[in-house]
Amino acid sequence: MAPRRGGGSSSSYSSYDDSPWGETVWLSLEHYQNKPLFIVQFVFDILSLLALVAFLIWACTIRNRSLPLKGVICALTSFIFSQINMIVLEAMLVAETKVTMYYLISFMLIDFFKLVAICLTLYVFWGLIHRFLGLIRASGKPHAAVTTIHSVFLGIIFLVSLAEWGLCVAYYVRSVTSHSVGEIAWTWTQLNGAAYIVYWVLSTEILAWVIFVAIKAGNYAFASKLPAMALITAAISWCAVCTTVAIINIRYNLMYTSYEYGRPTYLETAKTIIQFVLWVGTYAGVLLCCAKWHSLGDGRNYPAPQYQPQYPPDQFPPDQFPAGQYPPIQQQPYGVAPYLDHSAQPQAHSHHVSRH
Repeated sequence: MAPRRGGGSSSSYSSYDDSPWGETVWLSLEHYQNKPLFIVQFVFDILSLLALVAFLIWACTIRNRSLPLKGVICALTSFIFSQINMIVLEAMLVAETKVTMYYLISFMLIDFFKLVAICLTLYVFWGLIHRFLGLIRASGKPHAAVTTIHSVFLGIIFLVSLAEWGLCVAYYVRSVTSHSVGEIAWTWTQLNGAAYIVYWVLSTEILAWVIFVAIKAGNYAFASKLPAMALITAAISWCAVCTTVAIINIRYNLMYTSYEYGRPTYLETAKTIIQFVLWVGTYAGVLLCCAKWHSLGDGRNYPAPQYQPQYPPDQFPPDQFPAGQYPPIQQQPYGVAPYLDHSAQPQAHSHHVSRH
């Protein structure tokens, strides 16, 4: 997403005080290689923001406290803040605005909110997977090992994301206060690429779990298959967007030959368009799954339990039990009372007695 780490701007510095943050710079597209591609990217960033706002409104209308809807709302809010900062920076480039070096704080906020949104989205997927596992297991809860492993994964991505953002802040601060940023820029680039590889691996794990629970859920006569299908769509979209960003980072940041070839001019625009499509698929699937979740538990059909006497009837002589009494019934599980065929029992008939 442009502007990329300070690129795409024409700089003209002046200083009003002794602080390097008070220096001013002109932001413009003067040195941008392909302005039409930037405008297309700018338009799709705005469309992404509008889609995220629409999804946030939709999420606020869903009422189901058992689902991780708070995580969905927080993830969408974080993505919205990230997009707002990005669009403001792009608008200043288009308008050729004169700003101080404090504008670099927007890059820090973009990175921060995006990392928060990614972590929360992974949390939401794991929460929905646990809910599905609870439906298809007899205990009504997912296996403890699964929830423990996912909690560990969440802790790992939180620490990796925190370290990545710390290097992001250090890079932009150093770029203002010192001109020696080569080493920290290389470290940040490597950690950023590693972080997106971790997101890619975890998104693949999520896709595998979603496919597993969808297949398992197919063995149950749920009233609707729509929640499971919607979650599969969301998981595929999320895995695809993480894969796209990870491959770009591997190709242009982590490979030894990446510095010999510059990024194609269309790359950022293509990535923005792909992210827009896949973000829509991800959150539309997640929210549709949550909105239709109530339909899962209404139509499950189980075979009627067969209640058998504890002893075969031929073990009892015909006159052993008085009329209206039967051999002992085997105790049924779960405290369910056995079915009694009242049609075979003598019925007491009420007689109307006239009053004199």
